[in-house]
Amino acid sequence: MTQTLLYNSNPSVNNSDWQLIVLNDFTKRSVDYLYQKYKLPSFITPYLLYKGINLDDFDTFFNPKLKNLLPEPFIFKDLEKGVKRVASEVIASRPIGIFGDYDVDGATSAAIISKYLERCDCKTFIHIPDRFLEGYGPNEKALKGLNEKGSKLIITVDCGISSFEPLKAMNSVDIDVIVIDHHLPDITLPPAYAIINPKRVDTEKGYEDLCAAGVTFIFLIGLNRELRKQGFFKNRAEPNLLQFLDLVALGTVCDVVPLNKLNRVLVKQGLNIMKKRENIGIKALSDISKISSAPSTQSLGFSLGPRINAGGRIGNSELGVNLLKENDENKAKDNAIKLDELNKKRRFLTAELESKVIGLIEKIKKENDNRIPYAIVVSGDDFHQGITGIVAGRMKELYNRPVCLISTNNGIGKGSGRSIYGVPLGKIILEALNLKIIKTGGGHDMAAGFTIDPSEINNFNNFLNDKVSSFMKNGVPRFSHIATSVIPISSCTLEIVEWLEKLGPWGTGMEEPKFIIPNSKISYFKRFGSNNEHASFYINDGSSKKLRVKKFNLLNSDLDKVFKNYKYINFDFLGSLTIDTWNNSKTIEFMLDDIIYADVT
Repeated sequence: MTQTLLYNSNPSVNNSDWQLIVLNDFTKRSVDYLYQKYKLPSFITPYLLYKGINLDDFDTFFNPKLKNLLPEPFIFKDLEKGVKRVASEVIASRPIGIFGDYDVDGATSAAIISKYLERCDCKTFIHIPDRFLEGYGPNEKALKGLNEKGSKLIITVDCGISSFEPLKAMNSVDIDVIVIDHHLPDITLPPAYAIINPKRVDTEKGYEDLCAAGVTFIFLIGLNRELRKQGFFKNRAEPNLLQFLDLVALGTVCDVVPLNKLNRVLVKQGLNIMKKRENIGIKALSDISKISSAPSTQSLGFSLGPRINAGGRIGNSELGVNLLKENDENKAKDNAIKLDELNKKRRFLTAELESKVIGLIEKIKKENDNRIPYAIVVSGDDFHQGITGIVAGRMKELYNRPVCLISTNNGIGKGSGRSIYGVPLGKIILEALNLKIIKTGGGHDMAAGFTIDPSEINNFNNFLNDKVSSFMKNGVPRFSHIATSVIPISSCTLEIVEWLEKLGPWGTGMEEPKFIIPNSKISYFKRFGSNNEHASFYINDGSSKKLRVKKFNLLNSDLDKVFKNYKYINFDFLGSLTIDTWNNSKTIEFMLDDIIYADVT
């Protein structure tokens, strides 16, 4: 088994530890074997071994087959019951209502199932709730609205698992509801006709990491089988389910679920489908996003995803799903332009709120003898609800503390929290809920959301700081970067980067390999972006070769301070290697994560 050693006893500029993977005699032989058999560069192999990909696993990892990893659909509790109910509506040509979430996973899930059903000549009505007027999840008015359009069956995607009261209300109006969700259910389930959720305690284990788009795809495999069994496709072509994998990949990447075996192959195959540019909406959004290279997890997560989310954050929540299922190129282009404009507005509002929140946090520090609290809670009646989560994430990066931002309006506070490594914010929020400090709430270790009575904000602040302090008895927990290898600039070759692309996709749980480039100087530093928030520069380690480096979203960060005084100083750089294909040329780039001042003797 591979181990790691602390690369440098000094913390980095971002107050992180760098752990370098070290090899023993056995793993060294594995490195040699993979080089001899596949010509896999030795700078990459240590990371694969660290992630548990042994020699016997390498072929499967390198070239995974979807058919070998897909589960039997009916192992999921209620899935067979659900597909039989949907099949009866499809065969009878009755319309089906779809209720989705306003994020990317919800939009892709709704688009997948709608496109499939409509290819079966089954009309669908989609409702995506307004974040501000309706909030998250199904509500009685919207469900009844779908019924009034003619739907006797409604499918909720990426929501519904905690919607007890709205689903209970449907029992009185003769509407069946099928819930397709992946969020953690309570022990008691809501009163739905069928609930398909890989996190149910009574369903087959091993698929808990699927997002809603992944669960929806497996549901459609079961539905397609049922319709085939009943002879529905006797005189018509079956929809090609593989064509929907681009949407599955988009939802999976943007929901930041672990890229384990099944999720990884869904994304890998989905990226291949996306290359064909057959989805009119994704094609239009890619063009407006100026994505000139082959789609990657980075372009999905940082270009397409934020634009789709922008509709739900500050605009029309149904723009995203409408774009993803659009078949008219002109309409798709119009929707893509609208989402791009909303995303620009979202960025402006984010920068504006960031500046305001930094001012409030600095005031808190000043009142606290210039000390940062264990946890930061800031509220305002002018905080835009749609971007508080984004800004909370930026603030936790800037101050290295858990941060909760609360937007107060009409007597209710809506909070978004982001945490740091080692502080399980979701569990703390659930405890606050049990103590009735907050009205509703939930989340996971690194992120949470909640609602609160504004009169309880001070109480919540004290509670949160008290809880977080117990995790900081030995100081603020430091995040550890895992570095694959120390690599000189002369070894940062096109061959290595192309191998990294072939071994992908990379994502949560299987992050892109990080490399350390030691003892190098910065030159040709420049800023770019609408607010000069990004930076581009070259580094040189004394050899004849230099390497271009990029870092995004620098403003107000500790790294930003380094770049104000970098001349004649040697640094160690940590980041990932990638290829820039701008203008039909291939240039190796280093995407910076962190810096350590080099030990130069």
